[in-house]
Amino acid sequence: MSVDQYVKLVKRIDELIRRKSTGTPTQIALKLGISRRAWYYLLETLTQEYSFPVAYCRRRQSYYYTDDGKHYDDFFKKLLERSPPSDNEES
Repeated sequence: MSVDQYVKLVKRIDELIRRKSTGTPTQIALKLGISRRAWYYLLETLTQEYSFPVAYCRRRQSYYYTDDGKHYDDFFKKLLERSPPSDNEES
């Protein structure tokens, strides 16, 4: 995945979270055009490596920001320091 594609995907995730319209993990994966497993991997990357303050509410069945959601500066700074995960990388 190119950096441009990765940034577009993260912007789409941010939009869905801000609108409180992510739905369940399966639903957000469908909205993003990725598998549920890929969503969980991406979510883990965003929360652990890029410090996205995201949590899931079972009652509302949607993801939400645990703070004001002003995390883009940190994200872009960290993204510029290294490239995003690639489909081709080996563990």
